[in-house]
Amino acid sequence: MTLTENARRLEAATVTTLSETGIPNEQDILSLASQLRKIPVYSVTDEEFDLVIRRLHQALRIDMGLGTRIVNEYTPWLQARKPSIDPFYWRRYQLSLKAQGLAPKVVNALDNVTDEILDLSGDPSSHNGWPRRGLVMGDVQSGKTSNYTALISKAADAGYRLVILLTGTLESLRRQTQGRLDAGFVGLDSSGVVTRNRKRREIGVGLIDGRRAAGVFTSTLTDFRVSTVNQLGFRLDAFNEPVLLVVKKNARILANLTEWLRNYNANSEGLIDLPLLLVDDEADNASVNTNPEKATAINAAIRSVLKVFPRSTYIGFTATPFANVFIHPESTEDMLGDDLFPRDFVYALDSPSNYIGASKLFGNVDRSPSLRLVEDGEAIFPRGHTAALHVSKLPTSLLESIRTFVIANAIMDLRGNCPRHRSMLINVSHFTAVQEQVRDIVDEFMRKLQEDVRNYSALPEDEALQNLTIADLLSTYRSEFAVCEFSWTEVQAALSRAALPISVRSVNQRSGAASVSYVGYEQDGLRLIAVGGNSLSRGLTLEGLCVSYFLRYTQMYDSLLQMGRWFGYRPNYEDLMRLWMTEQAANWYSHIAEASEELRDQVRHMQTSRLRPIDFGIKVRSHPDALVITARNKMRHSSEVTRIMSVSEEALETPRLLIDKAIITGNYRAMMQAIDRIPSESHLEGASAVWTGVPKEIVVELLRAFVAHPLNVTFHPEDLASFVHRSSEPKLQWWDVVVPSGSGKDHPIRKGVAVRLQQRKLAIDERSRSILVNEQKLRVGSRGLERAGMSDAQIAEAERTFREDPENSEKQNVPDRAYRAYRKRPLLALHFLEGKVGEADFAVAEGTVLGALGLSFPRLSSESERVIYRINLVEIRNLLSGTEAGEESDDAEEELIED
Repeated sequence: MTLTENARRLEAATVTTLSETGIPNEQDILSLASQLRKIPVYSVTDEEFDLVIRRLHQALRIDMGLGTRIVNEYTPWLQARKPSIDPFYWRRYQLSLKAQGLAPKVVNALDNVTDEILDLSGDPSSHNGWPRRGLVMGDVQSGKTSNYTALISKAADAGYRLVILLTGTLESLRRQTQGRLDAGFVGLDSSGVVTRNRKRREIGVGLIDGRRAAGVFTSTLTDFRVSTVNQLGFRLDAFNEPVLLVVKKNARILANLTEWLRNYNANSEGLIDLPLLLVDDEADNASVNTNPEKATAINAAIRSVLKVFPRSTYIGFTATPFANVFIHPESTEDMLGDDLFPRDFVYALDSPSNYIGASKLFGNVDRSPSLRLVEDGEAIFPRGHTAALHVSKLPTSLLESIRTFVIANAIMDLRGNCPRHRSMLINVSHFTAVQEQVRDIVDEFMRKLQEDVRNYSALPEDEALQNLTIADLLSTYRSEFAVCEFSWTEVQAALSRAALPISVRSVNQRSGAASVSYVGYEQDGLRLIAVGGNSLSRGLTLEGLCVSYFLRYTQMYDSLLQMGRWFGYRPNYEDLMRLWMTEQAANWYSHIAEASEELRDQVRHMQTSRLRPIDFGIKVRSHPDALVITARNKMRHSSEVTRIMSVSEEALETPRLLIDKAIITGNYRAMMQAIDRIPSESHLEGASAVWTGVPKEIVVELLRAFVAHPLNVTFHPEDLASFVHRSSEPKLQWWDVVVPSGSGKDHPIRKGVAVRLQQRKLAIDERSRSILVNEQKLRVGSRGLERAGMSDAQIAEAERTFREDPENSEKQNVPDRAYRAYRKRPLLALHFLEGKVGEADFAVAEGTVLGALGLSFPRLSSESERVIYRINLVEIRNLLSGTEAGEESDDAEEELIED
């Protein structure tokens, strides 16, 4: 049922009042709500009252941790200054969050976290300790906007006079962000302020307390323009309140801003002695300097703004730090010399417990039941298609997803307690011309569906089902939502209200910045099918997103994560959420979830070890997964990349093998010869053969003989062999070797020793001459393999440590990375595979078996953990020819704005 206004007021008043003095319990909620209910404006029926209490109890269970941080030496200042700070801006934003129904524990955690981040920033009342540089890591769609809105509010209270918020490169995102800051910080509709009319309309926090309002020099209509602010007579020193600018990352606009600051606000030395907070949202996008010889335009422009203010704090916010400022500098000195490097602090935010992220959707053990695999998409949208692709029809799976969106809307209407705004995302191409064709076909399909719903859904069920559209909707209901609380009869009756308001829009450079705007739809809500590409992939939020159709082939971590607009919060409709994507994309997201979790583990470990941001920067830059990002950014202009990679506590495999019978035979022989050279006898662990204390020379010789596919960018056998050969690290002198046993045919590996072949599904990618082990999952070994060679005591200690971490309380299985920290020796895995491509056996030369390698490294000393990799980008470019990674997007940065 839908909450009435009285019920909404009762809910807001209860949570706001009770959370004044801490976290309320269930009895506190019931007692206060019962008292408030007696007041006429909070009067509700018994049914509504029960619903309000259930919602409040649900919010009470939502929690959020305080995150982790790595800091350089600094002098705390905030607590000492709190008695003199009037928390006006934070106080009203805090009340706004409570009124919106944000869980009390989350609001309290947000208060504590933003206090810590502000304390790590510069003290605006002091002239010492400047400038400050930091980075905040969050999850995609996890509430970073709320975090930096709270931070900006507190900074304004503490005395920061100018706040510049940098958004992405697209105007649509800038406008959406401006609107959110208008409501959460300024308190006024900026479109009425930054015009000649100067109309004052209070919104958001301004309706809570409108006595004061921040100054604003940009609006939901226009980015920063010198002519506009000069015509209005705006100067920084003319405002008693802090001033906000929301600016997109456009080199020309930033240059105009810097010039205006110097010409109209600076002293004779070209400097402004006011404390500046510069918040860089999506800090990995455009801000990063990808040119080792000369700073890129936007990177240089951001630095120019900061140089005007001797007292400045720069804080980058990102969900994808692999692609951030840690990666490109060639030396530690270069990183420290980069004015955007977060040399003072790195803060990793925790997400609230109700956040739906990559781990929840794509976990290695169980995928979300919301996931649907697309198998018919490539026939319509082939890999490597160009902007000239002609689209005449849509995949059947896409049509099914649209019907699912319609049914989900009907159920949400019947359920009532769901968001007013509802969205569906379609992301099938990064070319605007293709997106426009898809939009037109989807629009035609929806208009036909809406016409049939209008004409037939009100008829008796038997008559309505004579219409093919209604019959198809029933089929979708049965396959997707038959277990929901509403019958088909109820859903059919709700179809007209659910389907008729839905509109179809393209969201890209051509459609313009206002293509996704919720202004004017506050009362009834906007129901939208958004068709786009890169414009949907950077920060832009689709409100009430419940159905997504995603068909992209990139393997770049940051791109995939940012395209995941389906991450976030789905209050009261999580069970209705559906996500269509390919098996390959689902497996990549699973891998990204694991890599991201490992990165957060590193933050926790470095906080415990009291390490500095520069140490974290080196670690991220040298992480194997960073190689993918490095290769991408340098691929256009380089023939080879030399990169230092850390292998400490890392697992590396060869899941991509070359289609070449001679190489397959050679690799098999090299593996068998390595087994023959092992001087000791094996023992069995389960059915697998294990040797312990194997001299490293055997491993080195095998690595030098094994030919790996060049697209295994984190497994370069020759470079690894050289690293192990040269290393004096004690842990690398002696190895464990395992030949895992599977469920296939017996295979003798040594006199008197046999294992069963591991059965793996294989996929063939002729374009890159690849055999993909475990198809698109690109995994060779099975979970638990890395326990091989460890003692029972070591295994027990690793599992105990993992289980004691509260972060792992709900995880069923212990991941292999938990064992690496307790390994005493590295592990070499020799995988002998029995492969099938579809239903057919994969053929190899007689007397040969398909072989793959795996390496697991224990924790190594910092002096001996790094491998020098040389990546041949010419070869990678050739192998990736015709895939999305090699294409230029039509949906690129918007035109420069002239002032």
